[in-house]
Amino acid sequence: MTAFVTKQTFLEGRACLTRGWYAHHASGDAPGHGMQWRFWVGADVARRVRDWLGDGRELRRTPIEAAAEETRAATDAATDALLYETTFTWNGLVARADALRRAAGAWDLIEIKSGKSKDDEVSEEYLDDIAYTWCVAQGAGLALGRATLILINRDYRLNGTADMFALVDVTDEARSRAATFAAMAPPIVAAAANDTRPEPVLNFACRNCEWFASDCVGKDIPDPLFVLPRLSKPKFEQLKGYERITRLPATAELTENQQRIADVIRSGAPSLDPIALRVLDDVRWPVRYLDFEAVMPHLPWFDETAPYEVLPFQYSVHTIASPGAAPSHAAYLAAHEGDWRRDLAERLLEDLGASGSIVVYSSYEQQRVKALAESFPDLREPLLALLPRLFDLEVVFKKGYCHPGFAGRTSIKKVLPVMVPALSYAGLPVNNGDDALGLFALMRVGAIDDAQVPGLREQLLEYCHLDTLAMLRLHEEVGRVRGA
Repeated sequence: MTAFVTKQTFLEGRACLTRGWYAHHASGDAPGHGMQWRFWVGADVARRVRDWLGDGRELRRTPIEAAAEETRAATDAATDALLYETTFTWNGLVARADALRRAAGAWDLIEIKSGKSKDDEVSEEYLDDIAYTWCVAQGAGLALGRATLILINRDYRLNGTADMFALVDVTDEARSRAATFAAMAPPIVAAAANDTRPEPVLNFACRNCEWFASDCVGKDIPDPLFVLPRLSKPKFEQLKGYERITRLPATAELTENQQRIADVIRSGAPSLDPIALRVLDDVRWPVRYLDFEAVMPHLPWFDETAPYEVLPFQYSVHTIASPGAAPSHAAYLAAHEGDWRRDLAERLLEDLGASGSIVVYSSYEQQRVKALAESFPDLREPLLALLPRLFDLEVVFKKGYCHPGFAGRTSIKKVLPVMVPALSYAGLPVNNGDDALGLFALMRVGAIDDAQVPGLREQLLEYCHLDTLAMLRLHEEVGRVRGA
């Protein structure tokens, strides 16, 4: 059986043949809750779009050769006007089109996406996806007419008047990119199909490659150039010959922040700015540490909410009444039925009290509080009164304290293992925000067995609890380092 090169492998291979090879040969990990939710969303959107487009004939998907033959027979015949799940192979590539619609002696190519529409803007990812399918279908001999993306209409509201979906014609972009893809396909297919990995070369695509640090040119290198924050492609091209930060010359042109990170990496010692750390003096007692978890439903769950609107469903609050006092804890986790938003807002106001600093990590909590104030005008004043009390702890690590172990980043997942190694997310069943939102969303739509729900809710509470406990301990530790 031929091991066809898929769209993912091809698109990865455009930037780097080695990356394409890894994508082709990877076995794949079991999907977490976040990925499971995205799969569910994709299937839900596809089902709804089919109802919207109308009756059509669904074709087989496997095995690939048989599926491609059935597609060929269906598109050659004069019987079907709308086909779903069509398969094409050409020169070692395989592609599946979500739908084909017969139009004036040709077929219109339709791709269904779960993203929402935007004014005069289509994501590069979506354009690449449909262009790849156009390339393979055209190479297989299909006469193509137009290329259309179906997206969730950003103006859609539950019980509103706007259509759920929006059509976006991308024919010109798809045709142009498809021609480019056809020209670059042979070396990508040849490299991916080879049993031997292509010799890797450091390039800008390495910065977000999942194999870079574990299996490729970044392996066992603690200080790759990508540690430098906001490293642009032109700047990378200037510096890539040095490969790593410790090899950069003193004359390398870096931004102030990049230079600070580079100096810390070279020295191997932390950098402390006493003036920047004075911001810690702004913290007022009692101190509360706040973290939200939120979900972004692809289609509105509540009246007047928009597709992908951010909806907090959970928070954790640790409180310390005075320096050295034992912390107390409060938590909220919404029921996954009904509309919990007002209940959450009212409980939040109770748990945050009327005085003292509210320590957060990044601007995310500020944005969520503002959104809640917009949703509930009668709670607007007390909710907005929370904002002046917010203290962003991440700023302390961006400007006041830098450690080589942070690897140029300031996220809590990077800072905590260095500052407070006794605390770790590693052992938690739910240990990241993507899986947290995915798990809650799956429970909301009934995609998880009821018997599992109580235990899974405990896992959500445990994860959010650690987020605020981590902030508390980081605050204590950076205060200790400052005073040392």
